[in-house]
Amino acid sequence: MNGTISQVHKGGSSNRTSDQRPVMLLNSVYQLLNYIINERLKRIVEQAYILKPGQGGGRQSRSESIKMQKMHFITHEAHRQGKQVH
Repeated sequence: MNGTISQVHKGGSSNRTSDQRPVMLLNSVYQLLNYIINERLKRIVEQAYILKPGQGGGRQSRSESIKMQKMHFITHEAHRQGKQVH
């Protein structure tokens, strides 16, 4: 994998290295190949039901925020009813 590493200013003083982060700029052939492989793997994983239906992170139309809201609601209700939450 070949690329160019550049520093990107993320706020604060531009003279401090702690206010910068390294970013690798990859060549377009690598990016295209990476995209193709990723799309094929996603299709295989979805068609073969490799992941459980509840697995949401990084999957299209399966937001983790909905699961977090549900977990918050369940724990809030358990606390309200005086139940222990672990």
